[in-house]
Amino acid sequence: MMYLSNLPTGALAHVSSYLAAPSRALFAVALDHRDVDSSSAIAGDDWEALDFGDIEKDLAAKLSDDDIRGVLLSIDAVNNLKRLRLTNCINISGAGLDPLRGSTIIQHIDLSLVGDHESAKLDPEPPISCAEVLPILDSIIERGEDCSLEHLQFPNEWRKERNTESDFHAFLTRYNDYLSRQAVVCLKCRCNLPGDERTGDGHMLRMSDYQYGTQNFTCYDCMKKYCDECDNDLFGCYINVCDRCERSYCGHCQTVYYCECCENSYCVDCVDSKQCSQCEMKTCLNCVVTGCHNNCDAGKIWCLYCVEDENAFSSCKDCNERYCGDCCDSDIHAVKSCVGCKKDLCSQCRVNRCKDGGNCTKCYQLAFPVLLESKERQHQEMQAENDNQRNEINQLKRKVKDLSNKF
Repeated sequence: MMYLSNLPTGALAHVSSYLAAPSRALFAVALDHRDVDSSSAIAGDDWEALDFGDIEKDLAAKLSDDDIRGVLLSIDAVNNLKRLRLTNCINISGAGLDPLRGSTIIQHIDLSLVGDHESAKLDPEPPISCAEVLPILDSIIERGEDCSLEHLQFPNEWRKERNTESDFHAFLTRYNDYLSRQAVVCLKCRCNLPGDERTGDGHMLRMSDYQYGTQNFTCYDCMKKYCDECDNDLFGCYINVCDRCERSYCGHCQTVYYCECCENSYCVDCVDSKQCSQCEMKTCLNCVVTGCHNNCDAGKIWCLYCVEDENAFSSCKDCNERYCGDCCDSDIHAVKSCVGCKKDLCSQCRVNRCKDGGNCTKCYQLAFPVLLESKERQHQEMQAENDNQRNEINQLKRKVKDLSNKF
């Protein structure tokens, strides 16, 4: 019987070249009876970056710590890997990262387990453990000047509650000390990071409650460093953190905007922004309102500020239907405010009140165009019905005449 493992290494390496990078490594792990050289040939040698988001989400979610360990060993991660993302690996404790212990070339590790522009909050919470992972990270930063680590993205579950007595907080302090010794400067203004008073709380990590445990000044994508004070006309602040994916980006890598309604910042790829049709303020999709009763324009949106200030909509006091300001100005059926009785009513509710014996002259004046339009519409409908009946009578006459000619 022919087994896949019996095929020549060259043939297996050719097959694996068509697979996504993590799948190549997993394929090599599955053939673990082979020697190291054969496994390396099958897995390939371009392993500066490894992102488990490159394979199917369901497959990544099933990977165990043994699988992760096997992959890292097959690619000799401690000597090759610079960027690691555990995207969708929600079934691991982190023990499988042990092959990275003492690495001097790893630069970026993303332990958040979520993909690009996905919410950092996972439900249910994954089992990734500080007890398993922190000793491995300590072994990396303990290499001192030989260490290349620039960026860590931690799971939201570790950061959601700030506890200064926890092992995680103690590691943040050690990692912050390590980063602070790197003599980093802002690429624009050349100020020292984090020592300059202008740059905030004096930490390379956010150590207070807001975005606790995320890195200051460092772009998640390019890992370039900018202080909080530098900006330009094109991008605004050079570095901003998104409140959904909880990653920081420079303006060159991602547009992060500020929503003045909810006072959160978002990547445009996390939560798209819209411009309020009333005040033209940029706002996130979570803070916009649509729904003029007239369905006047599907592209119109209003921010919560304008809605709360009653600048964007007027509501009928009887039926509570809501109409936008443009419709109220131009459409006789929208909500109008009567200068006589001071009631805000839509056309149908005002007509009903007039028919029920309302005695406000100004309301009658507002209702008259609506009644006139209704009468004209009824007349047109009756005319159309008469035309249809006339056509039917003419067709019947023609049929009778045809029958008469036959006999």
